[in-house]
Amino acid sequence: MAVGALPAAAGDRPPPPGLPLAQWWSVPLDGAVSAGPVSDGQRVYAALASALLTARDAKDGHEIWRQNRAVTLPMAADGELLFVASGDAIEALRGDTGKTVWTVPRTTPVAPLLAASGWVIATTETHIVLIRAATGEIVWQHAAGGIRLAPSLDGDRVYTGAEDGRVLALNVKDGSVAWEQFFTGGVTAIAAYRDRLYVGAGNKRLYTVDGAKSGEPKWNYRLDGLAAGRIEIDDAHVYVASLDNMIRALDRQNGGQRWQMGLRHRPYWGVRVAGHVVFVPVTSADVPMIYDHDGRAAGSLHLPDEALPNLPPAIVSTKDGTLVYAVTASQANEWQLTKFAPAGEAALIPIGTLAVMPGVPYLTDPTLAPIGNVLGLLILGDPRLMRFSEVDWPIVLRDPPLVPLTTLPGVQLRPLSPVLPVRRAGSGPGG
Repeated sequence: MAVGALPAAAGDRPPPPGLPLAQWWSVPLDGAVSAGPVSDGQRVYAALASALLTARDAKDGHEIWRQNRAVTLPMAADGELLFVASGDAIEALRGDTGKTVWTVPRTTPVAPLLAASGWVIATTETHIVLIRAATGEIVWQHAAGGIRLAPSLDGDRVYTGAEDGRVLALNVKDGSVAWEQFFTGGVTAIAAYRDRLYVGAGNKRLYTVDGAKSGEPKWNYRLDGLAAGRIEIDDAHVYVASLDNMIRALDRQNGGQRWQMGLRHRPYWGVRVAGHVVFVPVTSADVPMIYDHDGRAAGSLHLPDEALPNLPPAIVSTKDGTLVYAVTASQANEWQLTKFAPAGEAALIPIGTLAVMPGVPYLTDPTLAPIGNVLGLLILGDPRLMRFSEVDWPIVLRDPPLVPLTTLPGVQLRPLSPVLPVRRAGSGPGG
């Protein structure tokens, strides 16, 4: 299935590359999902509530490896490593094999892990912990509590927002406090980009402060609901979802509203921006999409079933365009993982390399009748009648006799004339 984009009006920017998106594959999962999906580009990972962690190939969804592991918090991937919180430890696993690279014991995160720029940042009940991603070395720990949001990393600063409204800016080098501030009503969303920090507060305002210096205020914007989930920022805009079911794009420099769009569902997970499209994951079978530059609707991404609470899709930008991995469940409690990618020709896979012929389990044999009765001269004689399930693969095709095609089932064509048409004087080019 594919989803289209609305045509651009005259003078507007052309539709961004990568739309429409189409479903490339969908695979069943062995039960309910507790964490994921998350992708490193080559693979996509999901953790099941039955204490099973599975890794699947991003190209076709086939399972690469699985292992018994109880994962309940969102995972993180960076490069060739997958980072998971399991039990009272944090582990780094090789993405291609699932083998453990390192383990940090006696560390129990209470917020999603953050993996970026060669670091893994974990938040426990009492500390912020900075870990070297390649080796598992704990570089520093800083006392902090009441944090349930994933931290944000920008340049040489780590930012955390607590439920009591305390925001800490920590130096990556040694974990020392660069500055701290309190925001009214607690912190509901937090993100950093290019030396600026954006904080959604409990008083329904979005605050912007100078992150590189002392947290000096820049501007704030009054929302009509609490900022929720992920905030996205680019060079022009700040994209924020609020619990009044609104998505807004604000000018990054001065906070002026550039556009807004209302939704039918609560955007608990915030927004994701990829390929100049703002995706709004919601608990529905449709993911709203909005053009980032003007707020026009860009259609909806149609999932096989409804998305689940606390399991937002993984939406990533790659050299091949925007990729979306979504976990859904049917009313019959059947779970599946689905990949969406830019619509176009699917990857070519030699038939001889397929272990199972695509579609064969879903095909039934038609009435056995001589095919020559239907297609006539298109084939050389009638083949031996065989049931489809008995056919061996690959099938070798040979050219039929080269004769004029005069009939097809349900189509009437006139015979080809052996006489070339007579060109009249003056009918040629320039005549």
